Amino acid sequence: MENITQNLLYSIQTKLKGENGKIVREIYAKTGNRPLWIGTENSDKMAELIQALKDPLFNYKNKPFDQKAIKKLLYYLDNHTIPLEKRAAVYARLDLLLTNSYVRLVRFIVQGDVDWQLVQKKFEALKKSDDIQAVWEMKPKPFPPYNPLVQAAVNGNIRNYLVSLLPMEERYRKLVKLLKNYQRMEKFPKIPYSNKVFKLGDSSSRIIQIKKRLQISGDYPQNAPLSRKYDETLRKAVITYQKRYLLEVTGQVDKTMTWYLNQPVKKNIQAIITNLDKTKLYPKSFEDEYIEVNIPDFNLRYYKEGEMLMKKGVVVGRIDRPTPIFDDKLEYMVINPTWTIPDNLIKRDLIHVLRENPNYLLENNIHVFQGKKEIEITQEQLDPYEHSDEPVPYRFVQFPGDNNALGRIKFMFPNKYAVYLHDTDNKTLLDRRYKIYSSGCMRVEKPFDLADLLLRHAKKYYSQKEIEEIIASNEPTTIRLKKPIPVHITYFTVYEENGLAYFKHDIYLYDMIIRESVTDNMKPTFTVPKKRMIRIEKQKQNQKPLSN
Repeated sequence: MENITQNLLYSIQTKLKGENGKIVREIYAKTGNRPLWIGTENSDKMAELIQALKDPLFNYKNKPFDQKAIKKLLYYLDNHTIPLEKRAAVYARLDLLLTNSYVRLVRFIVQGDVDWQLVQKKFEALKKSDDIQAVWEMKPKPFPPYNPLVQAAVNGNIRNYLVSLLPMEERYRKLVKLLKNYQRMEKFPKIPYSNKVFKLGDSSSRIIQIKKRLQISGDYPQNAPLSRKYDETLRKAVITYQKRYLLEVTGQVDKTMTWYLNQPVKKNIQAIITNLDKTKLYPKSFEDEYIEVNIPDFNLRYYKEGEMLMKKGVVVGRIDRPTPIFDDKLEYMVINPTWTIPDNLIKRDLIHVLRENPNYLLENNIHVFQGKKEIEITQEQLDPYEHSDEPVPYRFVQFPGDNNALGRIKFMFPNKYAVYLHDTDNKTLLDRRYKIYSSGCMRVEKPFDLADLLLRHAKKYYSQKEIEEIIASNEPTTIRLKKPIPVHITYFTVYEENGLAYFKHDIYLYDMIIRESVTDNMKPTFTVPKKRMIRIEKQKQNQKPLSN
């Protein structure tokens, strides 16, 4: 053992490089430069680490982490194929390899292998290339403190320590489970395209292939018959699949659904991995009570003590005006809000709209102010600011009413992006498949249901009658909360809910940018594909002239 220690000390001084080498050196310094994994008393600890290195819970990308070299050295040592005079040096090398792999595994669990700085550079480049202001307030984590890391290595509670590092643990574990399921799935069979829409009561050999395909992904029961008949069991399976992929829920199989069914399983696997990568940006869990708005899912969820109290649809930012991804705290609500039109919307939309329709301000109850004074505005006064960097020196305020862009209530978490949750005067947009019609804010389905939950935290009690009277008054009324409620705006395209795996479209292409910023798939720049599933032009046809 003394000989091993001498060899180990020499290797520590001469062979360690880079940021991981510095940490490995620090670990050994804290343990007297003694072997951590070699020797009978350390055998269980070593086995635990070797197991952890290949466990998908920690290493879902199956990274090598020198596992082959470790296995090879163990084989040579166990089979006595190394001369006696060299065994101490080999043991020392093995111990150093194991410690280095331990550090690399910890780094992967905490930080992953995405270059988040490169991701941000690509986001910034979108402004120049496509006039898209992509914002994601990322918080990559530092390497964890040394003491717990060393204690786990010394005491042997490796697995417990690694579990303590898992980000968004509940969501992370579900994603790892999904990943295992999809990696085990056999290759999806190709289903021939057909102009015929298959529905309940139809009979065809293609229906057998559809059933086989849906059986592999778990939508169609394993014990159900693989017959030619489009039966009720298949109809239910098709509905489940359509919900999971945000397709139109018809219970029928058309060309669009066939295209989705024909996508390879590796596409699902990659999507799950990218979403696991995103968990690295978050803590182990969110607060006891919080609101999460998941942009690609077009849903707001309200959680308290691990239970989902509410789930509502939301309209989010267009693909050329994406909703920022960030965290904040909801502080107050405003019933009968006014809407002060942001400077960027005045320049991008309003000046042009007024040129087309000079009565737009009057028709939409919008008043113009210079300082505190209300004024009449002319097109000549506005035109110079349309393409200027100078802020427009006038305030455009839409007064409360049924046609107010914010609807009858807004939920405020003051932020530099001037985005928030609010009602809408155009509720039909909540029925669309892709709810991407706002200029960045998030419009909430049945917003007064959310208000009811938040009123529990209001500084004073409000009865239902009082709320109705406030609405009827048409007067802006602020309701402050005793306790701010955390709001997390997230971007997860894959998640598990009620035992089902949901795959959502990468509407802003953020998954693609992240995927192309991973160590093994690094691309220095990002180009928006010429073909996108959702076109900006199509969105604009459904868009009001000016909306938040």
